Amino acid sequence: MSNYAALIQAGYQAVKAIDNKIQVVVHLSNGYDNNLFRWNLDGLRQYGAEWDIIGLSLYPTTTDWQSRNQECLSNITDLITRYQKPIMICEIGMPWDQVDSCYSFISDLISKVKSIPNEKGLGVFYWEPQSYANWKGYTLGAFDNNGRPTAAMKAFQ
Repeated sequence: MSNYAALIQAGYQAVKAIDNKIQVVVHLSNGYDNNLFRWNLDGLRQYGAEWDIIGLSLYPTTTDWQSRNQECLSNITDLITRYQKPIMICEIGMPWDQVDSCYSFISDLISKVKSIPNEKGLGVFYWEPQSYANWKGYTLGAFDNNGRPTAAMKAFQ
């Protein structure tokens, strides 16, 4: 953990040396897993690493997105309280051919992030929404096999 924290801190300092206004994100997967985030961020903090924003990824299934979104919100609430940093959902995705579930997932998640007090919820980004036709085996984009956006993307309107 000390080496990892030193790496993060070196990156942080390098960014700030270029422009102190640039925000540095520490981004972890499984945005619903509070134990993972606490272990990681507590370790970074213990060894002196700095960051400005906590980034989360969330890739639920069509059957568990509601519980994962709720767990993610609980995690976010704890993280903001514990570390006093805003959050950003840096990556989301769901199978492109599950349009209705994907739209509901995105809409709900955006709503939850917007509900975070004091503008600590910075936003939600879809990871590779434009990938289509099983591009390199990746099926979690939001474009159909003809390369057109699915209705899931309307959640961002």
